Order: sequence, then structure tokens, then C-alpha cells
Amino acid sequence: MNYFEVFGLPKVLNFDLKALERTFHELSRKYHPDYFTTAPPEERQKALQMTATLNDAYRTLRHPVRRVEYLLEVEGFKPDGSKVPKSFLMEVFEINEQLEEVKAGNASKEQIAALRREIEERAENFGSQLQAAAVEWDALSSSDASDEKRKQQLARLTDILSESSYIRNLQQELEETS
Repeated sequence: MNYFEVFGLPKVLNFDLKALERTFHELSRKYHPDYFTTAPPEERQKALQMTATLNDAYRTLRHPVRRVEYLLEVEGFKPDGSKVPKSFLMEVFEINEQLEEVKAGNASKEQIAALRREIEERAENFGSQLQAAAVEWDALSSSDASDEKRKQQLARLTDILSESSYIRNLQQELEETS
């Protein structure tokens, strides 16, 4: 059973997060190990496993990027940094050089602020791309689109995630440095 099925959801990327939370709480109460203390060992074990699965599924599905990563995993796709365009890698390399200047203490507050803005703008751009691609995926998955179209959209999601992971790493590095 995949995480979408755990919550009775179709494999879509946009859904009601409040409904997800309500379902999570309902199922958590239903399978809480405290309710199975007098049950046979097999049932207690099943409740423990279901609780762990519920927690993992909820943590994954409530986060937009993790949700996309999980969908890709379920569908047999994996982000691959080796397919990132060289021009993008050169841009990331330049940002990395600026980040090294920050780490070395050789950057002014203005340079740090400019770098932070650049990274944040790129992150927002990828967020927008990811959201648009997610909407397209949802439309394809709820229609009678061909498997080929669905695979193409999953590949697009994979590419966006592959590139955005570089920017997320730069964001994290900058936060740790500042």
C-alpha cells in the first residue's frame, strides 16, 4: 500500500491538506497502539506498523517537494543530477563561488543580501515551475491521458526536482553560513 492509498487519495499532487490532516488524526486514533494492549500479538504488531506507516506517510504527503519525490518514486522515476543542463550547472558554480566568499568572510553585507535574494528568486522560480507541473500532472492523472503523456510529465517533474535540489542545497548552505 503506497502513502496515497493509506489516506484514500488518488496519486495527485494537489489536495486538501486540512482533509489530509483530519484523516491522519482519525487513522492515528483508530490504530493507536494504546487501543491494542490487550489484543493478540499479531494485532498489536499490525497497529504499530500502521502507526509508523501513517506517520511516515503524513510527513511525506504534507510537504509539497517530498510529495513530488514520493510520487516519482512510486512511479519508478528518480531525480538525476547528471541530466541537469550545463548552463545551469555553470550558474550554480558561480553562486557557489560567491558562497565560498561568504564563508571565507570576504563578502560585504550587501553582497550577502544580493546572494540571498538571487538564491531565493531561483527557489521561488523552481517552486512555481514545480507547482505548474504538479497541476499538469493532476490534470493528466484524472483524465484518460496516455501513459506516454503521463511518463513525459513525470520526467518533467523529475527534471525540475533535479535542478531545484541544487538551489535548495545552496539555500541550506547559505543559512548555515550566515
